[in-house]
Amino acid sequence: MQGVILTRKKEIDRDRVLDAAEAVILKSGGRSFTLDAVAAHAGISKGGLVYSFATKDDLVYAALEREMARFREAVRRRVGDGPIKPVELVLAHIEEALEEDDAATQMAAFLVTALVHAPDMLEPVRRYYRALLDPLRSAYGEIHEVRHALLAVEGIFLLRGLGFVEVSAKEQKSILCHARDIVVAVLAKQRARTSHAPRPK
Repeated sequence: MQGVILTRKKEIDRDRVLDAAEAVILKSGGRSFTLDAVAAHAGISKGGLVYSFATKDDLVYAALEREMARFREAVRRRVGDGPIKPVELVLAHIEEALEEDDAATQMAAFLVTALVHAPDMLEPVRRYYRALLDPLRSAYGEIHEVRHALLAVEGIFLLRGLGFVEVSAKEQKSILCHARDIVVAVLAKQRARTSHAPRPK
């Protein structure tokens, strides 16, 4: 009809909002992380932001999902497309963590710890850790060492993220390097045994 203009609600670019959320977290360490701050950084109204993310938890959850997907993909690229053994996966996880800059590590820790009060929203994180740790269940031996190394890596990540301990980026890297050395040594032993194993006739 002439004279009638049909308007459509402007869609908010989800990635633009998540980029803004990450920028706010990185700038303040999470101290200034509010929906108002994210909306302002994204250049949108708070109403527009709430239309896409009803609560702060929803926004944190979406940012955490995106960050986990990015990290998982980086780990997958390290191990390649073939079958992945548990120890190789742990090594790729630790090596990727070593490559992360301190700001990205702090942001990831903030995203995880910001949802501690909402345990149901942390199920994706639990699934990821189960995939890493469950194959390493052993009461002793090399696999036990690898599990302990991984627990040390993730323990310091969370302790630092929660602000329970003052650990410098340099010390955290040192802990990760020590854990990596343990895993590399175990992997070398496993490969040596495989290469010396008698071949079927």
